[in-house]
Amino acid sequence: MQCTIEIFKNGGWQACCIITVDNPAAGPTGPSAITFSQNALSAPAFAPSLRYRPQAGTLILPHWPGFLLDLIPQGEGRQYLLDVLELPDGPESDWRLLLMGAINPIGQLRVREAAEAYHERMRQLDPKWSETGFTTEAILARSDAFIAHFDAHGLFSAGATSVQGLSPKLLLTQGRDGLWYADATLPDSRAAKHIILKLSRARNIADWTILQHEAAYMRLAREMGLHVAALPTWQNDMLFVPRFDRSVTPDGVIRHPQESLASLAGLTDPQMPATHNRILETVRQFVDHPHQATLEYLKRDILNLALGNTDNSPYNTAIQTVNGETRLTPLYDFAPMYLDRDEISRTLEWCDENGNETANWMDVLRSLPYPPAEKETLRSELQAFGKKMEKLEALMQQHGVSEDIMTDRYYGIQNQRWQLREL
Repeated sequence: MQCTIEIFKNGGWQACCIITVDNPAAGPTGPSAITFSQNALSAPAFAPSLRYRPQAGTLILPHWPGFLLDLIPQGEGRQYLLDVLELPDGPESDWRLLLMGAINPIGQLRVREAAEAYHERMRQLDPKWSETGFTTEAILARSDAFIAHFDAHGLFSAGATSVQGLSPKLLLTQGRDGLWYADATLPDSRAAKHIILKLSRARNIADWTILQHEAAYMRLAREMGLHVAALPTWQNDMLFVPRFDRSVTPDGVIRHPQESLASLAGLTDPQMPATHNRILETVRQFVDHPHQATLEYLKRDILNLALGNTDNSPYNTAIQTVNGETRLTPLYDFAPMYLDRDEISRTLEWCDENGNETANWMDVLRSLPYPPAEKETLRSELQAFGKKMEKLEALMQQHGVSEDIMTDRYYGIQNQRWQLREL
């Protein structure tokens, strides 16, 4: 079976490659083949991935290409599709989910067959449906019309099947008329702003607390000097997250290439072991400024450890290319995930120079295979970051972090401070 991967270039969707799998039921660990389009062969900008560069002939792989996994619905969107299609939740369903759900993913890729299935579905509806927009007030009030609209068809149109992560999400586009629309229904010519609307899973108070504090945690990260895009806002138990994979310009909407570090590192099976060391080497392999990205990567994990963001999957970090520069994406999904009742543990850990797991920054620096001069520069920069952490509690209070979280994170913060002083 085949699917066509399209890339958004020059204001429209164009084929960049065809993926062929002989046994879709085998899932992502089954063999596949990539046949690149003439577009991709003639222009590097049409490559679907930084890992797989276009080549003549067919590229045979023992597994699905990692960028394909970035497009497979996960989280709430995945569950929605599984229910609609009456499929079991396992890798044997991934191909069907891809062909139905990858209509409008983050970044600049989509599956043509999914887009065609979506448009066929939309043609069967009242044509006025896709023209329905909502005021910000109607969204905040969860008006009956807004809820009914998205319950009926909007989970497809608003990209719930096209964005990964645990929290329920809608991709919304604000039109030039000021109203909000399901993302896939509004032509780019009418778009003024793009957001991800994140909702609490609403299973318990912890779910609500985590989502509420994501806004505060992102403000903290910016104050600490991390790479943060436009800040999210928390209103009426909803988190409005500006998207950084798109830019609205006078010449139209630009979709920026974006690829997860899981894809770039070749992690085609969620059970495949990986370490921070391996993922950081992947980052350095693909970005234009390896030292800058290394420092940013280390700082992010220091704050993860200090503030209890345990959900550090390689799917939660990505690389994008903006204005010709390839770099880490701005920080996202940064929240007090240690509160989650599912007890989400860290996916990635560091190893020392002997390959043993370590939580000591001195050992981590020793293990990094970089020239002595660069490691010394990193040491000095992390020491300076440690001095900035002296004001972390004051910033937490300033940005509305609850007293309970501040108490919970006291020892985590102190441990990171101590380690950075020892450097």
